[in-house]
Amino acid sequence: MRKFSRRGWRANCIAGLFSGALKCIRPRKDVALENLRLAFPGSTGEWRSETVKKCYKHLSWMAAEYLSVVSAPEQVLSWVDEVEGKEILDDAKRSGTGTIILTGHIGNWELLAAWLAQSGYPLTAVVRNPDDPNLAGLIEEYRARVGMGTFEKHFVMKDAIRFAKNGGFLGLLPDQAWNASGVHSPFLGRMCYTAKGPAAMAEMAGVPVIPVVSYRTAPFRHKVIISPPVVMAVGGSREERLYENTIRMNRTIEKMILRCPEQWLWFHRRWK
Repeated sequence: MRKFSRRGWRANCIAGLFSGALKCIRPRKDVALENLRLAFPGSTGEWRSETVKKCYKHLSWMAAEYLSVVSAPEQVLSWVDEVEGKEILDDAKRSGTGTIILTGHIGNWELLAAWLAQSGYPLTAVVRNPDDPNLAGLIEEYRARVGMGTFEKHFVMKDAIRFAKNGGFLGLLPDQAWNASGVHSPFLGRMCYTAKGPAAMAEMAGVPVIPVVSYRTAPFRHKVIISPPVVMAVGGSREERLYENTIRMNRTIEKMILRCPEQWLWFHRRWK
C-alpha cells in the first residue's frame, strides 16, 4: 500500500479504475435513483441520474483516499485544510466530560474518523462490520492503524455509556434503516424507522451530542464542520424524550446531507 501514500498519478489511476468499474457495473443504481426520487420528489430524472454519477465518483475517490491512509494515517492532518468549529471539540476534550460525535455516511466518514483520532480526540465509534470476515478484518486493521477504537454494533450498551462518561468521544452514525423497534419518524420528508439507541445513550451518559461532518472539496482535500451541541429535550416521559431527541438527531443529519447530497450513501435502502 505504500505506493499509494502520496497524491499524484497513482491516486488518479486507482480512482479512475474504481470509477470505470462502478460506471460499468452500476451497483444498486435503481435503489439510489428511487431514494433520490423519494427524498426530492420535485427533482428531474436528469438531476437524479447526474447525482448518482457523482456518488459513484465520490466513492471512487474514497477508495483512493482509503488506500493512501492505510499506509500513512498521519496524512489526513494535511488533507483536512479547513475546519469550522474546532474550538467546540477542544472545549469538550478539555472538560473531560466526554461527548457523542453525531455524523452519517456522508463525505469520507472513515477519513473523518481518522482525522479525529490523529488530531488527538479519544474516538471510539459504534460500527457494523461487513459480513465477509476478510473484508471486516481489513477495515478493523485500518481503524486500528489510524488510532480509532470500535464497538461492534451488537455491543453491550453500558460499555459505550461508560466510555463516554469517562471522557471518551463516542462516534455514532444513525442514518441507516432500522427495524420496527426504532422511532417511526420523518427523514428527508419520508417516514421510516430510526434507531433510538443514540438518543438513549446520550441521555444515560449525560454528555453533549456534537454534530461533525466532513465534505470533500477536491480529491484529497476536505472540509470538516463541527456544530454546537444538539439541543436535547428534557421534559416529558422517557419515551417522549427518546422520540423527540431521535427526531432532532435526524434533522441534524438531514442538514448535513442537503448541503452536499452527492456525497451521501444513497445506495442503502433507508425507506423500506
